[in-house]
Amino acid sequence: MTTAIRRDRVGWPDLLWLTWRQHRWQLLTVGGGAVLGSLVWLALAWLINSTGTTDHGFWFIGGLRGPSQLIAELPAAGAAVIAVFWAAPLLSREYEQQTHLLVWSQDLPPTRWLLGKVVLLGVPAVGLSAGFGAAVLVLLDAVNEAMPQVPGRGYYVPFSPFSSLSFEAAPLVQVGYAAFGFALGLAFSALTRRTVLSMGLTLGAFVTVRFLVGNVWRPHFMTPVRTYEMYEPRFRDPTVVDDQRVGSMHIRGGYADAAGREVPFPSVCSDGYRGGDEDNYIKCVTDHGVVQYFTDFHPADRVVPFQLIEFGVFAVLAAGLLAVAFTRVRRR
Repeated sequence: MTTAIRRDRVGWPDLLWLTWRQHRWQLLTVGGGAVLGSLVWLALAWLINSTGTTDHGFWFIGGLRGPSQLIAELPAAGAAVIAVFWAAPLLSREYEQQTHLLVWSQDLPPTRWLLGKVVLLGVPAVGLSAGFGAAVLVLLDAVNEAMPQVPGRGYYVPFSPFSSLSFEAAPLVQVGYAAFGFALGLAFSALTRRTVLSMGLTLGAFVTVRFLVGNVWRPHFMTPVRTYEMYEPRFRDPTVVDDQRVGSMHIRGGYADAAGREVPFPSVCSDGYRGGDEDNYIKCVTDHGVVQYFTDFHPADRVVPFQLIEFGVFAVLAAGLLAVAFTRVRRR
């Protein structure tokens, strides 16, 4: 006679097996695509570094600089894919199909069930995002290194440290985006218990938050640096740029008097400039108090602190959303 084996609790190996059985095709598809893509980007970076040029044609591709621009967009979309197609249906599909009741009846509390989902699906999603972003960043750095020097503008690179593509591909930032996206989708999934609705709400909220943080809040993470230059020399050699502003994030520029106070530009002087009399134009401008031109910017050496701040913002949001999801599941 076979003796029944009684288990006091469902262990992590059981949760791992259950999660694998439920989501193996999703894990294989997304994980395999991320790994394969990362290997391709690293191979392209090796090709550029070894030859010193991006002028390599493959089939219909005339060079690697243009495709690199498109490839650099992928990390930004990766977290959205995790949020909408990975996390948002995770709980809602269980609720719709009533499979959660079967799982909970096997000595598995709801919060432990959800913790298994977060650990066994959320952690790989975050890791894949970080690795994929790192591979893209290696490719962008290779493109920058291969760019020819421009006379008078040897500092120019297509992917500067503060450009959104380079900034957001950094592994630390990708971890924040992926964690936030996973937690956001999980929270809407627990709150709505409807797959299509949770996917739509997740997409809208994810795009909105990313836009607000990246375009509205990011320039104000720190107080910008302000530099002044005399107004007249700006007409002599416009290609000369202060080394401190190389690779920086430009915030704004304007006009100032001799004491550094911001003054409005005298539009009445524009008629003289259009007439070609530059001397009278400059005299008119200075007579109206415009002596200097100021520039507000964040220097390139602030890029790592900015990335740490942005990671912290999304990590805090992710923690709050996970708390919402766990509270909702426990109450249900």
